[in-house]
Amino acid sequence: MASVKRKYIEATYDILANEGLQGVSIRKVADLIGCSSAALYKHFPDIDDLIAVASVRFLHDYSNDARILSKVDLNPLELNLQLWECLAYYSFVNAPILENLFFGKGNRGAVQNAILDYYEAFPEEIESMRGYMITLLKGDTIMERDMILPQRAAEAGMISMESASYLCKVDTYLFQGMLASVRYTYDQPGVARETTREFMRLIIRNYTSQLLPGYTILVCKPEKPSLALDRHEAGMNSYRCVLSDELSA
Repeated sequence: MASVKRKYIEATYDILANEGLQGVSIRKVADLIGCSSAALYKHFPDIDDLIAVASVRFLHDYSNDARILSKVDLNPLELNLQLWECLAYYSFVNAPILENLFFGKGNRGAVQNAILDYYEAFPEEIESMRGYMITLLKGDTIMERDMILPQRAAEAGMISMESASYLCKVDTYLFQGMLASVRYTYDQPGVARETTREFMRLIIRNYTSQLLPGYTILVCKPEKPSLALDRHEAGMNSYRCVLSDELSA
């Protein structure tokens, strides 16, 4: 049963990657894997549900980076910024698909269900990931997922709990707005990279403004681990160097 569901998800992902959201139909997916439309409906209630589950695969590199970052010694705010950089970049690269997944009409609950369904079909993609990182990946909404690490920072005395709530709201609203802003230009050269840099400049400034006395945020680009993001855009130079520039300004 799981192997059949994987085929549907993989076929839909291929269509999304090549033709975008408008290219997906139940008939096309069924034809691609040689089954009837009726057989596909045994696994997915409708086309929107299938698209949502298949869209999670566009976060594959983000999941890999999250696995690596979960093993690096970072404080909660530094880790959250690293994760935001990765999520932002991979989302901007595929803006229409990820905007639809995260912020599409009636997406609350549907996103969590899509992510749970996807990782149930592909459990190997979250193997060896720390428990709190799995919770972060599977949270109900972007805002609820983003609250996990700022809340830990508040519990550690780095920021107030009020600041934690403020940061996760601003992170989410900024991410949603910038994702929408590149909806029609995301595939142009350099757009995803430059939008990620601007996104990180803004949220880094926000994070540093909320730190309580005696705390700093400083993450230098490590020789290891090598993130998938670094392999995709070796010259991206976004979060770590932007942070260094801001601190030295």
